[in-house]
Amino acid sequence: MKEIIFLALIIISILFLSIHSLDGREDELFSKIGMIKIAGNQKSPEFSLKDMDGKKIAMKHFRGKVILLNFWATWCTPCREEMSSLEWLQNHFEGKDFIFLAISVDYGGVKAVQEFMNKHQYNFLVLLDPHHQVYDLFKVQGIPTTFLIDKRGVILGKAIGPRDWRSEMVVNLLNQFIEK
Repeated sequence: MKEIIFLALIIISILFLSIHSLDGREDELFSKIGMIKIAGNQKSPEFSLKDMDGKKIAMKHFRGKVILLNFWATWCTPCREEMSSLEWLQNHFEGKDFIFLAISVDYGGVKAVQEFMNKHQYNFLVLLDPHHQVYDLFKVQGIPTTFLIDKRGVILGKAIGPRDWRSEMVVNLLNQFIEK
């Protein structure tokens, strides 16, 4: 009986240490990519927006996937700078439980966004928020702003300003949540 209790304590200790080290690794990755880790279980607001074809897309359609949600505009220079790396990220995780959602806050709506997407040959999903309804739901204060949302719809982190999303640290962080 003592051996069973001792073995159970060892297993519990190993599990505790592995969970603790994973959390520490996540914290380190959040910090290194300049993403603010969101504490608690703050759920992403539910919303639906039209895509560039006029089809209504609801956030609930992406439950079960890790979501990188980016607020941007075609006229925003820092936004434009990070778009190719976001496209790369979407392509890198194709076929996995991951989606990159770009929410355009262009007042010009679909025309300006379509011209931009065609010019740069980007293929990621763009939702249109010309009246800033979802922008306000997420309490965004400037663009680009990017949110990391887990498979359950919990907001994990927030990045303000542009990033190079191709970095190994970003890929490692996303892999941790995709594999959970």
